[in-house]
Amino acid sequence: MGDECFIIPAPAGSGSYNAVDEVPAALARQRKIQGKLFEKHILNLGPLIHPKTGGTINIDDAFVATMQDNFAKGVCDIVQVPLANDSNEHVEHPGANLGEVVGIKKRDGKVYALIDARQDADKFGKTYLGASAFLSTNYTDSATGQKAGPALLHVAVTNRPYVTNLDGYREVIAASSDNTGEVVVLTPPEEPEVPLTKEQLLEQLKKDHGIDVEALQAAAAQPPAPDTAALSTAVVEALKGAGVKLTAGEDGELKLSDVSAAVVELAADNKGLRDSVDELKLKAATTEVDGYIDAGRLLPKTRETAIEMALSNRKGLESILAPEDKPYVKLSSQEGVPANDGEQRQEQDIDAEVARLTADHGQFFTPNGTRPRQ
Repeated sequence: MGDECFIIPAPAGSGSYNAVDEVPAALARQRKIQGKLFEKHILNLGPLIHPKTGGTINIDDAFVATMQDNFAKGVCDIVQVPLANDSNEHVEHPGANLGEVVGIKKRDGKVYALIDARQDADKFGKTYLGASAFLSTNYTDSATGQKAGPALLHVAVTNRPYVTNLDGYREVIAASSDNTGEVVVLTPPEEPEVPLTKEQLLEQLKKDHGIDVEALQAAAAQPPAPDTAALSTAVVEALKGAGVKLTAGEDGELKLSDVSAAVVELAADNKGLRDSVDELKLKAATTEVDGYIDAGRLLPKTRETAIEMALSNRKGLESILAPEDKPYVKLSSQEGVPANDGEQRQEQDIDAEVARLTADHGQFFTPNGTRPRQ
């Protein structure tokens, strides 16, 4: 490795060094890092739809390993970082170049490019947000003339990449020293984050932010308290509309007890009114049914049932009524003949008829109704 030095800080709280299987800076390239070093997620392991042919490219471990090997061998000698043009197209013009890819890494099913940003370095991750890898699935090695397999040709800076859901730019610390050549400072491995339990989250919210989630849940489960003021106002207005007089206390304000007393009084009045109405309805029904019995249209034994029907089932009552011209019971007395003198009217009618006949035939009868002597 010559005079290159690597500083690998131990993780926080650790008393020992960690072994590193892969150095996240370019060791295969001889050019030194000249700007700011960024790590950028460019590919995911798995199927990739070709943007032009529509065919499927399988980005697997073997594909990535060959791409890394070709990068280390310098099959594509310069892997630049051009800025996409106004049409969001990949360009290879040196004037559009912002830096150089100095390393390729694979981690957790993702492929990363280490980018040495030498121009507009402060815009990476701020204004320059995305990147798009330009690949050859079977690049020709110009040194041998043979097909070398997958190779990374450049990484274009674009804010509308073809592959989406990629991690953003992450700056990697790098330093240099005149005495020791290139010094690369490697960041410690990221500690896996253990998710908090529900109880721990609730306690953290309560302690750090003053949010008692359990108390809020309990309050939400309770039914809302009634608006007693609005309810009282509505009841008072309803009572006034019904003509109920409300008497305020000595302080001139209506109390809940005053409203309650008025409601009780109104309820009692309504009950008395309902009883009176029910009594009148019963009398009317009884009179109606007795009239039908007197006319022979109902049998006396059905009187109680007929009265109930008159109150609640008019159709039922009509179904058991006999027609007016065909009563159940034919009356023995003539209708429409008033008895002016009571029970003696028949006898009086006979005497009057006898008197009329004797008067008309005086040759046969005397005025007192006896025959004359011959």
